[in-house]
Amino acid sequence: MSRYMRPPNTSLFVRNISDKSRPEDLRREFGRYGPIVDVYVPLDFYSRRPRGFAYIQFEDVRDAEDALHNLDRKWVCGRQIEIQFAQGDRKTPGQMKSKERHSPHSSSRYDDSDRDGRRRRSRSRSNNRLRSRSPSNERRYRRSESPKE
Repeated sequence: MSRYMRPPNTSLFVRNISDKSRPEDLRREFGRYGPIVDVYVPLDFYSRRPRGFAYIQFEDVRDAEDALHNLDRKWVCGRQIEIQFAQGDRKTPGQMKSKERHSPHSSSRYDDSDRDGRRRRSRSRSNNRLRSRSPSNERRYRRSESPKE
């Protein structure tokens, strides 16, 4: 689908907004093109900081289309924004929390914690404490010695 084709919804996805952009600032800027139903600036669930994008929902799809054509790649609140029609519906904070928790990039096998916040060791660790030395360690010591004459 082309970036400028009219979808069945009235929401715009606005990328690259400033961290200092407030919903009122975006409402003022986008409100020039028609009545706005909602301005949503998602926050990171844990840090409570803006995530760098926003959703603007208009009453009429034609107003959303006008805003997209006139504001895409324009400077708003100190940043050059990119706009496209939003895909899907707005997520609730609970859905976003769940999505971040189950994301493959959000957890590390070295930083595993229980639900109550206590750290625990990775399950991949062997129960057998006796391990043989790696041959690479022995080789390293031999290499570091200076040749004797």
